[in-house]
Amino acid sequence: MPAFRIPCLLLAMLACTSAVAANPLRAVGETFSQWKQRLFGEGQARPAIVDAPASGDVMLHPGQPLRVAIGDEAPERDFPEGRSHYRVIELPAAQDAAAVRVQVIARDNPDGRGNVVFKPFLYVLDDDDAVAAKVEVKPMHVDIRPFRPTRLLGCAKLEKVRRFAVATTPKAVGKSYESKARNAVKAPTRGGFYYATDAVKLKLPYAATGELVIDVAEGGTAEGC
Repeated sequence: MPAFRIPCLLLAMLACTSAVAANPLRAVGETFSQWKQRLFGEGQARPAIVDAPASGDVMLHPGQPLRVAIGDEAPERDFPEGRSHYRVIELPAAQDAAAVRVQVIARDNPDGRGNVVFKPFLYVLDDDDAVAAKVEVKPMHVDIRPFRPTRLLGCAKLEKVRRFAVATTPKAVGKSYESKARNAVKAPTRGGFYYATDAVKLKLPYAATGELVIDVAEGGTAEGC
């Protein structure tokens, strides 16, 4: 191979690696829209989201998304990432692997303008209610559209799980989720003119409480992510 072609090949490999790291969806050949459709089934014949009980443990059947509130009245306990309000989610049976799909719903900021969101951690609980494993739901992808609540969408894989807690971390409270919600756009109009918009960067502060929609994929595997 000629020497001058080696740097070019290396640059191409680095560019590819950088693109995959910046957008992990491309690693499996999916766009964000395709990933969202596959995991969260908009437009598909799926069960409607129902509200979980306001208190106590939540029974979650695979394939049935539940809206779960974690408010000031929710219990608190110490987790590996610090003390947090939490809710316990129970599955009908133990699973060797489970894909947990999470939608974090942005809500009004009680301390000011704009919206806040909940940064979710999933803690697998053993028979003694002790934490057996910790999984942060990441990455979270922002879904922002006119006239609909802004959401953060993510999916986490849990192993050997029957019960798990949904909580956050005090280190996150006061920090923010930041993402480019829209890239800069330049496009022609029918009249031959061009219009342009700047890149929009979304910033959502993390709160100690929040609202989530949780769903476990059917099939008893982690392939649902």
